[in-house]
Amino acid sequence: MKLYEYEGKLLFSKVGIKIPHGIVTEGNIDWKGKAVVKAQILEGGRGKRGLVKVTDDVNSAIQEMRKLGINKFLVEEYIPHDREVYLSMILDRDTAEPMLIASPHGGIDIESSGEVKKFIIPIERGPRGYDIIEIEKYLGVKGLFQVIQGLYKIFTEYDAELVEINPLAVTDNGVIALDSKVILEDNALYKHQDFLKEIDREYSPDSYVELDGDIGIIGNGAGLTMATMDMVKLMGGNPADFMDVGGGADRERVRYCVIKVGSNPKVKKILVNIYGGITRCDEVALGIVDVYNVIKKPIFVRLVGTNEEEGWKILKEHGINFYENPIDAVRDALR
Repeated sequence: MKLYEYEGKLLFSKVGIKIPHGIVTEGNIDWKGKAVVKAQILEGGRGKRGLVKVTDDVNSAIQEMRKLGINKFLVEEYIPHDREVYLSMILDRDTAEPMLIASPHGGIDIESSGEVKKFIIPIERGPRGYDIIEIEKYLGVKGLFQVIQGLYKIFTEYDAELVEINPLAVTDNGVIALDSKVILEDNALYKHQDFLKEIDREYSPDSYVELDGDIGIIGNGAGLTMATMDMVKLMGGNPADFMDVGGGADRERVRYCVIKVGSNPKVKKILVNIYGGITRCDEVALGIVDVYNVIKKPIFVRLVGTNEEEGWKILKEHGINFYENPIDAVRDALR
């Protein structure tokens, strides 16, 4: 089973491999600044076919690709970087062991670079520190521990046939996976139903309903989200959406929801109402601050529950309004 790029990156985020902030969309969005627009198709060679574009005009790029029959896009923040490298993991047929393939050159011409080295990682022990040091020396890149551990974990725990990052960007803030290619073994999919359900939940339109207003609404749980919409309406505002992050939402899920709501061009302000039980307030706060500078819209956060003080501290450090009382949050959002 081939995964779309955004699905592969969801796996990356689960194992600690850094990815750019982004949003999956089927149409126009409100995105400020430079971005990378990528057609989501299960085919290679997108870059050579003009299906990956770095642009300051996201919606024009989307409309141009739609003319080619593309109907799903991943829009991501542009990541400045000086170097690109290649990493992947497959099964070595001779030894029946996982094999990591590395190249100091990444990008669309990796096949013709000629510089590729293979590293066998015996499955009885997995990647050790000395393996990673050897790979880092070959590539001339430090800080690959989490990436290599993550590739190995996906390969072994998710029964992958291929896990590939091309390119892996080398930046001042570490390495970031700019692309993903993941193929899972069809006969083992029955073991990974939880992940497949997570994909559906993460990107399902059922948790997001667009309305006619200008106040973006995010809550955890359908009841709390609907109650928040009611408060906005009763206090003279007009909700722009229904967005339920779901129970136990983590940093990545919150990040996705904030970008999804904030990318609606009708939304002027965003109201987040979280009562944390299973959901941790510090995870919610981290997800919000991750994309605060991407959406560039005022956010008002009512945040109480598990790890609330840690969440408040994170929001305060980034100048984001937070509240214990939802009425206060709604009132300020409507000013």
